[in-house]
Amino acid sequence: MIIRSFASLWARGRFLAVAMVGAYLILNTLLALLAPLTAHWPTYAVTAVAVPPMVMAMVHLVIPLAKRV
Repeated sequence: MIIRSFASLWARGRFLAVAMVGAYLILNTLLALLAPLTAHWPTYAVTAVAVPPMVMAMVHLVIPLAKRV
């Protein structure tokens, strides 16, 4: 069994927290911007439109920011 140092656990927790908050903010912003256009669409269609920009934002904004913090 590998015992991780406190600093390693703290760094992983900090990365997780920043990534979760970033994903939450980006996803809610995207859904708010798409709401007027997709008001009467089924959920799967809204998801199909929201996922590509969400993935791009996670890869190019949130994850690099979380690695720096």
